[in-house]
Amino acid sequence: MRDTISFQEVKDLAQEFYKTMIKGTVDIERKIIALGGEYHVDSNMALVEAGSLQANVWGFNIHPNEGADNWIEYVSLINIRPLAGNKSMEVKDETLRRKMAEIINSKIVR
Repeated sequence: MRDTISFQEVKDLAQEFYKTMIKGTVDIERKIIALGGEYHVDSNMALVEAGSLQANVWGFNIHPNEGADNWIEYVSLINIRPLAGNKSMEVKDETLRRKMAEIINSKIVR
């Protein structure tokens, strides 16, 4: 595992499946991210296998061609967690979104 990834590497990884977007997951307790794969479950499993608890892992998409204020999309099937108060694919809780963005932005060096 690496501590950070360059913005160019993220753009290059995006080419693998979606070209203008890359899927990822973030462990909000361990403050780590995983990127890539065809589905969020791919990076989700990488974090869980590395010791993350599923309850702490949330999905997102990065759109590298968007501006810094709009490049993170908080949408993933793994985010549907009615017992955690999130009933949709989109993370609705602003505090959680801010925490996710802080970690993601600290790991992707622009």
